[in-house]
Parts: sequence; structure tokens; C-alpha cells
Amino acid sequence: MNREDELEQVLQKLKWLRLPGMMRALPGLLGKAAAENLTTSDVISRLCDEEKASRMKSAITAKVKGARFPEINTVDGFDFEFCPVRKKLKARYLALHDVSFIDKGVNPLFIGSPGTGKTYLARALAWRACQANRRVVFVSAARMLNELHGAELHGALERILRRYVKADLLCIDDFAVLAMDAAQAKLAFQVISERYDHRRSTCITTNRIFKDWPKVFPDALNAQVIAERLTERSERFIMDGKGYRDPRD
Repeated sequence: MNREDELEQVLQKLKWLRLPGMMRALPGLLGKAAAENLTTSDVISRLCDEEKASRMKSAITAKVKGARFPEINTVDGFDFEFCPVRKKLKARYLALHDVSFIDKGVNPLFIGSPGTGKTYLARALAWRACQANRRVVFVSAARMLNELHGAELHGALERILRRYVKADLLCIDDFAVLAMDAAQAKLAFQVISERYDHRRSTCITTNRIFKDWPKVFPDALNAQVIAERLTERSERFIMDGKGYRDPRD
């Protein structure tokens, strides 16, 4: 058997073993082995590195897909110099990008007027969490509550609820913006409370300050408890500066 046939056999074995990183790297690495006088352990180590990188890339791709972003936003596309409010929050916001806040159960809260960049920053933070191989869900409040309510009606609430409760980071866009009925408020309370109990990070964007939440929830006490559980361990970003959609522009 010649060397090409031997290589093909090894490649087929790697394919069967589901080691795509090694399979892709092996032909080129064998060529380098002789030229660079690599030892057997050098070759094996590099193959392992390639497989690790391949698996990490696949895992991150799956995390981004699972997050269901309506669009991808990254921090390098955000103009922190646009207004003083953005400049002031920059350092504190960027500090979150090491994603250690997830392990601490800290809730990033983006509060402010429309057009000030709340959703963009939340998406960028959620995308960064995906790059760190964390399980993320990004969803609008309306979609989450409608999905949960529909699941409850069809006897599938536990399964759907698990997706929102178990995520390492749940980002809820436009929370406490639209008025909720009693059923929706109960579901919102359940999601936030279960995540609070397990110290899981919940990120929200909202254009309502906390004292206005009773206008949205049918029960003022419900609104108060949810607000308290979100703010107990939180990093708050009050975005009350000029917005891109500000009519004064």
C-alpha cells in the first residue's frame, strides 16, 4: 500500500470517529512534519489543537444559531462617541465583555428612550457571550410571553419554559413596555423568579423606568417583586442621552 492509500485510510478512520478538525489538518501537517522535523508527539499535539479549535468553532456556531438573534450586532459597530451618556458608560459596559458577570448572576439592565442604543448593546453583549460558548437566548418580551402562553394552552409549558429558564444568559428586549394581562404577568414572574432563584443572568432592555412598571403589570406588587429581583444583582445602564432616532437631530 502506497502512502496516498495509507493517508486515505487514516482520513476515513478520522471521519468515522467524527474528528473533522484532525481530518482537515492531517495532510498539511504530515507535509510539515518532515520539513520542520516534528516529533510524533508534536504531530499528535497539533492534531489535538486543530480538533479542539474545530469543536469550539462548531459549538459557538450552534450557540449563535440557538440564540435566535434577529440580527447580529458587535461592539465595534457602536459609536460610543456619539453623546456624553455613551462615553460615560463605555468602560463599565466593556468590562462586561469578559462575561464573568454570567457566573456571578449579574443582570445587565439597559433603560432609556428609544433610539439610544439599548437593544444594540444588549445584542452585542449576548453575541459576546455566545463567543465564550455560553448558552444564550435573545427574544422580545412579546414573543417570549406569547410563546409561553401558547405552550401553556397546549400543555407544553414546562418544555418551553425550560429554554428560557436554563439559558446562561437570557436577553429580553422591550421588557415592561407593552401592557400585560394577568396570564402574561404570571409567566413573566415565573421566568424572572426561577432565573433569580438559580442566580442566572437576565438582561433586559426597557424604555420604562421601574416606578412606571405598575402601568404595565395588572398587579403593582407583581411589578415591584420582578423589579426587585432584577435589580438586586445588576449592572444598570441609564441611556437617557440623544438617540439616533431623536426628532431633534
